[in-house]
Amino acid sequence: MQTNSVLLVDIGNTRIKYRLLTDDGDNVTTVDDLSALITYVEAAPLTHLYIANVGKPTVEEALAQLCNEQQIIFCAVKTESEAFGITNSYQNPQKMGVDRWLAILGAAKLTDKPFAVIDAGTAVTVDFVADGQHLGGWIAPGFHTMKKALLSNTTRVFENETVPEQLMAASDTEECVAMGCLAALQGVFWSAKRRLNNQFKENVIIFTGGDKKLLTSACDGDSLSAANLVIDGLARYAEKASFG
Repeated sequence: MQTNSVLLVDIGNTRIKYRLLTDDGDNVTTVDDLSALITYVEAAPLTHLYIANVGKPTVEEALAQLCNEQQIIFCAVKTESEAFGITNSYQNPQKMGVDRWLAILGAAKLTDKPFAVIDAGTAVTVDFVADGQHLGGWIAPGFHTMKKALLSNTTRVFENETVPEQLMAASDTEECVAMGCLAALQGVFWSAKRRLNNQFKENVIIFTGGDKKLLTSACDGDSLSAANLVIDGLARYAEKASFG
């Protein structure tokens, strides 16, 4: 397999990200709809396409059909009970979103310490790992999801488009909504950090996802930030197929 002809695709709830296996980990293209990705696939000399999909099934079906037409090998990665030295805690691994699984695998390459990977996007997910064992995790609404839910279920509560850079007390309703959602989001981080500290003397938090900057501002300890852990985890599967 020629690694410069392998495409890695992360289909999320709101965005699609992709890069070549040989590209730098930060060299990721982000698009809002499938058409731009289809244009790229049609033009690029690809042999393999690896996909992680937590979005609409129709998107995966369209890509599979396109790959068949272009004679590209299509590989849809799914959550497993064990891979790359990590054991999943789920009795039924298929109930875990593949984005969480791949983020765990991507994060595991960054540290030997017990860690929590926090993926902040449409939802915020937290997964705890120590000594190659997944210890479970949490799922909560993301920052923008919380704002939308609050506004759709209340009257006389309004918002603006401001995303706060740091948590503070607000003096008008719009800012109060944003600050309250940020406080809730950062509460997930502090709860995860407390749990790690109670169990392990040395540990690390690893942030990823489009809203990770809302969490990194709250962190004052040992932490790492990785832009595209889901694709990094996907790359491990492609590399295994390429190099064994």
